[in-house]
Amino acid sequence: MNKTTETAHHEAEKDLVLREVWRAKDALSAARGHDVDELFADLRVREKLSGHRVVNLQGPQNKNAGGSTE
Repeated sequence: MNKTTETAHHEAEKDLVLREVWRAKDALSAARGHDVDELFADLRVREKLSGHRVVNLQGPQNKNAGGSTE
């Protein structure tokens, strides 16, 4: 396989993955009437049932124990 063919093959694989992500997103959205509030309510239920935090909106924690902001 030459460099051009390898690049095209790699791009096609990325496109397949991206299309699958979009398909899943569209299916989840359609199942909830394309209502973002319904989507997030469902995600909160799934998060509770799984016992794992799905989204953390607090941002990165400062690892500097001294409290300095450098």
